[in-house]
Amino acid sequence: MANFSHQIEEIKTLLSSTTKSDKSVAYSTLLHLPRTVQLRHRPFSDSIARRRLSLSLLSPILTDISSDDEEIAAQALKCLGFVIYHPALLATILGDDANLILDSLTKVIITTRMKSICNLGMWCISVQQFDALYLAANFHSLLRAIVHALDNPIGSLCQQLSRLCRGWPDGLGLRFEGLLRSKIFGMKFPSSCSLLEANDWGQIMQRNFKLSSALQLAVMKLTTQLNDKMRDTPNIWAPPIYRRLISMDKRARDMAERCLLKIRPTIYPPSLTLSKAIVIDMKGKFLPGMKELLNHGLKIQAVQAWEWFIRLLGPYGVKNRHLVNEMLKIPEQTFSDADPQVQIASLVAWEGLIDALIRPPISAPETIKAVEHGFQKGRTCEGKSGEGEGFSKSIKLVMTPIVGIMSSKCDASVHSSCLNTWCYLLHKLDYFVNSPPIVKTVLEPILDAVFRVGPDSKSNWLWNSCLDLLDDFILTKSRDVDYDLNNHKNYQLSAKIPTTGPPTSGKCSWKHYPVKWLPWDLNQLDFWLKMIRILINQGSMVTVPMEAKGFVFNAALRIFRSVLKGVRIVLKNSSVNYDEVKLCLNKLLGLLKMICEDVNSENSDVNNLHQSSLQFVVAVMEELEPSVLGSPLYKVALDLNYIDPLQSVNETKHAEVLGVRFTLYKDMVSPVIYLIILYFYGVFKSTLNTPGAKIVMEDACRNFKMILSSFEPSEILETVVSLLYKHVGFGCLKVWIPIAKGLKEYIDEAKDVSLLKPDCDNPRSLAVCDFLSYPFAVCSGPQKQLTTVQSTGLQESIVSFQSQRRLELEHVIEVSKSLYVSVDHVSRFVSSISNSFAEDLSLTLNGCLDDDTKVLGCGTELNSSNNNQDHDLLLLCGNIVICVLEHILVSGVSSTGNKDTDGGDYKRSSGINNSLGLAARFMTLSRTMIETIPPPDSALISRVFSVLVHFVDCLRLKEDILSFVQIMSSPLLQWLSYAEIPCQDTKRQLQLLWTKTLNCLRSRCPPLTFDSSFLKRQAPLLKRTLDHPNPSISEPTITFWNSTYALEKLDYPPNLLSVLDKLSRNGRINLCKRTLPFIEKCNSKTNAPQRYRVSTATQNRCSKRVELLEEKVNGIEDNDKQSLCQKRKRQELTEHQKEVRRAQQGRERDCSGHGPGIRTYSALDFSQGNEESQDSQEIRDADLSWRC
Repeated sequence: MANFSHQIEEIKTLLSSTTKSDKSVAYSTLLHLPRTVQLRHRPFSDSIARRRLSLSLLSPILTDISSDDEEIAAQALKCLGFVIYHPALLATILGDDANLILDSLTKVIITTRMKSICNLGMWCISVQQFDALYLAANFHSLLRAIVHALDNPIGSLCQQLSRLCRGWPDGLGLRFEGLLRSKIFGMKFPSSCSLLEANDWGQIMQRNFKLSSALQLAVMKLTTQLNDKMRDTPNIWAPPIYRRLISMDKRARDMAERCLLKIRPTIYPPSLTLSKAIVIDMKGKFLPGMKELLNHGLKIQAVQAWEWFIRLLGPYGVKNRHLVNEMLKIPEQTFSDADPQVQIASLVAWEGLIDALIRPPISAPETIKAVEHGFQKGRTCEGKSGEGEGFSKSIKLVMTPIVGIMSSKCDASVHSSCLNTWCYLLHKLDYFVNSPPIVKTVLEPILDAVFRVGPDSKSNWLWNSCLDLLDDFILTKSRDVDYDLNNHKNYQLSAKIPTTGPPTSGKCSWKHYPVKWLPWDLNQLDFWLKMIRILINQGSMVTVPMEAKGFVFNAALRIFRSVLKGVRIVLKNSSVNYDEVKLCLNKLLGLLKMICEDVNSENSDVNNLHQSSLQFVVAVMEELEPSVLGSPLYKVALDLNYIDPLQSVNETKHAEVLGVRFTLYKDMVSPVIYLIILYFYGVFKSTLNTPGAKIVMEDACRNFKMILSSFEPSEILETVVSLLYKHVGFGCLKVWIPIAKGLKEYIDEAKDVSLLKPDCDNPRSLAVCDFLSYPFAVCSGPQKQLTTVQSTGLQESIVSFQSQRRLELEHVIEVSKSLYVSVDHVSRFVSSISNSFAEDLSLTLNGCLDDDTKVLGCGTELNSSNNNQDHDLLLLCGNIVICVLEHILVSGVSSTGNKDTDGGDYKRSSGINNSLGLAARFMTLSRTMIETIPPPDSALISRVFSVLVHFVDCLRLKEDILSFVQIMSSPLLQWLSYAEIPCQDTKRQLQLLWTKTLNCLRSRCPPLTFDSSFLKRQAPLLKRTLDHPNPSISEPTITFWNSTYALEKLDYPPNLLSVLDKLSRNGRINLCKRTLPFIEKCNSKTNAPQRYRVSTATQNRCSKRVELLEEKVNGIEDNDKQSLCQKRKRQELTEHQKEVRRAQQGRERDCSGHGPGIRTYSALDFSQGNEESQDSQEIRDADLSWRC
């Protein structure tokens, strides 16, 4: 301790000396003293020692800093700087001593004429750690010193320090310089930090050190410690700093810019006094200085200075239009420069103009209206409107170079910088960015420019950035956010919610500057749809690569879905009126019409984008409420251009037969019907284009199921059916297949019975039956449909084409059968009548086949040019017949027959007449084509006959049996009349079918009545089969005759006489002989007792006649009488028959010869007698009519 005190006294003595050498030694020793004492005795941390050191030496140091000797003054300032920096030493300086130090420093800075001394004085101010209370007391003197130093053309302090410190002994200069450099970087050392430790730290930071002026350090130090006072006086101390921005000296410019960046929060936004100072300097110095920089090729430096000046002009300065116009000439030159770096610097500087001009007033929504009012062209505004007009002009001024650069072919770096500037503008606009005029002026031009150029490998990021921003704006409507115009937290929600899509570098622009979107309304719908149109038009251009086309369409679809989400929310608002809803729907449908018609046009080069265009239609049906799209209140005109030509071209005869109701051009339809027609229009078009057609069909299946689940299924199916029948061609079956699959999946899942309920306007037809009939309409359509398909077959060979056609038809058949099974299963929940759907479908198909069947029934051979098409019809019809009959058998053909307890008989039909009629038509069709049928089709005929064999074997009801015989007689006759059937299996099945038919008639219990009328109906078949050259046909027929008609006395039809005569004379058949003509017996027995019997007309189930017949006459031969008695033994009457008998007896005959007691029976009830009546000929004539 004694040594330390002794050293202090020696240093004090040397400082009191008047010789320079003594003072130099003293200051050198003083700088070494803390390190020496610390290494030996470590008493430096003692507070008494520190205070003794500071108080005993402070007075001579303050005296020497004002010395005229530069070396002595510099050494004194170095020691003073260390004292007021080091926390341990500074703590010993209190009150007046601190004020004395600050006062002395300011005097030295102001009065010295030496650069090094001035710089060291500023350095002392920059490193001092005085309390703000002392600084505030000396603020004006400090401010004066800073201004003086800023205006004093002095050199770099660091250079001076480096030169001076290098002269210190034992490397102390380097160590202390390291300490100074560490301080410049803001490193604070603890109070116990030694000089050695500080030196080590300084050396670590030295490699990253950049020389900085004491001026910059001093200003930054004071703005940190006295921010409020510095903020109030920037017009005093800031001008000397920003004036260096136009200096030709790079070091001065760099120093000024670094300093301004550090103190920017203090000087920006600029105060009115600072703005006035800038205006004055701008007119006199800055404009010429920036032009001089431009002339010297320093364009980047000039525009960087321009940025600072325009920022600091503030609201006051930008009101000077003349001055602003003069300043705008600087970036006008740099924006057009070919150097990308100059352009980027100009765009960065342009943000300064945005700061100066774009200051949206924070006020009520009426200010937004004033802004919108100001955008109206040619209108003079006052007050708020005047403010809005000026704001709109500022917006247009700022947007001019941004739009120009975005529309030009620049480097990607320039476009990226331009996007940043634009996003900064959006950020500065605050909530005014949501104003429609602002959207039109700021958003629309940039998005238009970006979307109309590219995309390519260089601009994909730019596309993605703009798409993300646009999507973020749109999706604010679909976010459940309660927003408030005065609550800025909600505005920035869009910046916190990530958007969809892959991350891109461009996202940083608008995420760094969060845009304050607000939920939008329908007034902005036009803007969204316009952006989508621009994207679609870009994707439709011929020059755009195919990969880029898909990217563009997907981007447009993404934006469109976002818009639809917002529209859905808007339409839920009860404040939206009817006209607004209609207008919104019309705009959306208009966009879809444009997209689909452009993509599907004949001259379009985007045929492979059908799937993308169809996704737009599906998006509307998925996103909007079904209650809106399906509502009859919002009907729209069906103005699709392709509908009109279809009116007169493709309405087929089958549609007329089925009663299909077509939707006509300009008809008023609900929005969903419009969308369905538009969607399947694109699907039909896609079948003509191979690329992507398979995916389109898969989507059609899924989407049709979705549509049926979301809307009224019967109305949807009727619409699709009407559209199908306007496109009748074999290629259109490719569209029918996915629709059928979607319909089946819907029925299987929903079990919806509404599709099976007939329309009240057309109860005869079911839409699902018309739908299943469509393949028949295609296969029996005009031959030109086939020619059209053949012409599009890519010039394949005929054999290959026919094979492919057959495969496609087999697929259609499988889908048809699958759909039939599903519908038939559900139909059992709708109707209590068995086979109701099978009958409805068969009735519909019979109508489709009737025109062709009429030709075939007349025996006219088919045109050979239509063989392929006729074979298609045969294949389709045969498979459907098999499917229908098999499922009737599975369900039980007689399961619904009701037992009549009075008659003990089954008298109700199973409902199979239409199904049998369909089978009969197939037999007629196949018989006509037998000569040209290929082997696969022959096998199909055999299968149909086999199913018929099994079917007739299962018949139990009398009505079913008689219907089968009646309906199948004509086609059976045609087949049995054929001399040689090529296919042996078909021939065998035909023989079996005939045998089973005869057995069914003969084995019916109770037995049928084989009377003359029934014989007359069977006469054509019996004529052909009794004497058939094939014993397999004739022998069962003869056996049948002998066991049925041979036992009765009948009136034989004339066409059977020759055959019966031949066979009876040969002894092969038996005839029942009479001893006396029956009619003579009846006429001679006028007094014979009479009785009534009921005779039934086979064709009319509701008309029954009671015939008066004579009793059996005597004189019949014994053998005949015995036979009759055995066959016609009267059965015991039921209670019902007895009631009828009592009602008939004793009554007078009416004028028509009918008894008064009339009781209705089944149409073919022959159980009460087999005598011929006087009206037998009339009954036989009626029986000849076909009920099918």
